[in-house]
Amino acid sequence: MPQTACYEQPLNERTRALLRLEFLFQQIHHSLAGLSTWDSRAALHGLFDILELTGRNEFKGDLLKELERCAATLNRLRLNAEVQVATLDQVLTEIGAAINRIHRLDSTALERVRQTDFLSAIHKRSQAPGGACGFDLPAFYHWLQRDPEVRDQHMRQWLAPFAPLGDTITLILRLIRDSTAPRAEIAHRGFFQRGLDGNIPYQLIRVLLPADALLFPEISGGRHRFTIRFLEQPDPNCRAVQSTADIAFELACCAL
Repeated sequence: MPQTACYEQPLNERTRALLRLEFLFQQIHHSLAGLSTWDSRAALHGLFDILELTGRNEFKGDLLKELERCAATLNRLRLNAEVQVATLDQVLTEIGAAINRIHRLDSTALERVRQTDFLSAIHKRSQAPGGACGFDLPAFYHWLQRDPEVRDQHMRQWLAPFAPLGDTITLILRLIRDSTAPRAEIAHRGFFQRGLDGNIPYQLIRVLLPADALLFPEISGGRHRFTIRFLEQPDPNCRAVQSTADIAFELACCAL
């Protein structure tokens, strides 16, 4: 089966934050599978970025609002005779469980991670170019010399309070992505534009191409319309240019 590359463009700030956090959790989990000190460094940098993105007091409330909005939207589908009620109930149960986990989120444990002196020192120095090298942070260098199993244990301890956030983000994005099936489209001379109904809460544009395609989409959009330009860049040292060919692709405008 041919491999497919999916390019996504968020249409609001909440979805943008969710996609960034999903990326960071994936980066961390990939790094945790490695044994090298560079894997541990990458995992820590991912954790620092998560701390930055979730540091706002209203972030927990934003997640709850999004879960409740998803539940309300899905509940309205009961009026549709074609909806499989058992599947709908299963998804609503998942959302209900996620809401309970976020309500029970241990804010004290999250703050304890933020205030850990060891992590704070590394985070502060890491903001300077090359600031996390050995002579700047001997305590960090010492930690990196420990067995991979010990480093892994510490990393998982620091990450554990964030697990409900990661699970909830995965659930919300899965529901958004599954809300619309991709449809075949053509971009004439490498350009595609479409209007959006402002009364529908579109959250995400997804463009699917064969992974070996020699071009990529540049997507821009807002509440009322979006555009896609397909660019060719055979050499990354040269500027990308818009394709003049008619490009077949798949498109999903996701709204939940």
